[in-house]
Amino acid sequence: MRRRRIRSQAGFTLIELLVVVIIIGILAAIALPNFIGAQDKAREASVKANMRTCQIAAESYATDHAGNYPTIDQIKPYYPGGESTDNGKAGNPSVNPFNSAAEWPVPGAVSDVQATRNVAPDTLGDPGSIEYSTIASTSGGSGAPTSYAIRGAGKSKKALAGLSNGTTLVLSNQ
Repeated sequence: MRRRRIRSQAGFTLIELLVVVIIIGILAAIALPNFIGAQDKAREASVKANMRTCQIAAESYATDHAGNYPTIDQIKPYYPGGESTDNGKAGNPSVNPFNSAAEWPVPGAVSDVQATRNVAPDTLGDPGSIEYSTIASTSGGSGAPTSYAIRGAGKSKKALAGLSNGTTLVLSNQ
């Protein structure tokens, strides 16, 4: 009399394992692009938050200095953690979300806020960098700065886009 061997039901067959691996691969192929897109949006939101921190520091300085806005070096004590007294200790610079480095804003060259807003974003600097421009009160460019413009760079090194197509996001008091 022959005995038949009964296959143990404890394991999976090779075909079953291959089907599971293929299904997981398909799900990963669908989810990965969405995850990368979400990371880019989060980094862009962080750049916008860094721009807002710079704006708050500039406005705080102007409140203490009769409506005149600071230079790059004058704004540093008005960042969080700084001492906004004369010759005060510099605060903590914002963290660039693309390289995780603490960075101060860089000097910018914006002289006309509205014109800058109405053009397509141009190359600004390293991804995540913040540009801070002071704008003098007179048309000749002399006098104490009574306005400012703040722009931030996205992943492509271009300035962040505004709400409408072909516009640039500029934070300013104008």
